[in-house]
Amino acid sequence: MLNRRRFLIGLTGLAVAGCASEGSTPDLVAQTITQKPRRKSGYPLTAEQIDEIPYATLGVSVGGAPGAVMVLSTITGTELRWVSADRVIFVTDHGRLLRTQGLKRDLLATRWVDASGADPLVEILKGGPLPPPAVYRRIDLAHENEHDVQVESRFEDGGTETIRILGVEHETRRIDEIADMPAWRWRVRNRFWIDPRDGRVWRSVQQYCPEIPPLRLETLKPAAL
Repeated sequence: MLNRRRFLIGLTGLAVAGCASEGSTPDLVAQTITQKPRRKSGYPLTAEQIDEIPYATLGVSVGGAPGAVMVLSTITGTELRWVSADRVIFVTDHGRLLRTQGLKRDLLATRWVDASGADPLVEILKGGPLPPPAVYRRIDLAHENEHDVQVESRFEDGGTETIRILGVEHETRRIDEIADMPAWRWRVRNRFWIDPRDGRVWRSVQQYCPEIPPLRLETLKPAAL
């Protein structure tokens, strides 16, 4: 089995070529970036091939485009750093997208500004109640005039839903976050599908600015935390 360092070096350095049914594990992951899905999983790889990848994996689709696979690179506290074959980086915390690198307009930072300084979603994942009507965070984007942008959020319980990922059904509780950005005169509804047993976010659809399409994230192989 490849160690993590060698795997990631191979992942970021490989050219995209060949078919997804052949080659080494890094080859298979690299091919997920540009090829159209040909499998029932919605990704260029089968569920079996994704399962063979020796690290936690995150499925990503941008604005409904073909799905790609990101591999867990590092864990810092509760933050997970995911890397794609074309060197795009996502950082998540309890399913929330905190930072990006390599997109058209990157998310640089996310800060919650209430007394606890914590994401209300974390308490919901632990089985806690929905937060008060309005909670606030500030975000920085990779643009000189887009720092400290205020986001006002309220949360709604979307009820129970059965979702399917790589052919496996998951019974989930959907939580909707309605986020308002007054500076942009823009509102978005983010969604999180949560496992009520352990609080894992199996799927989410998140959008942090109008210029970046909705990002669909799916837990393909969970991280061992």
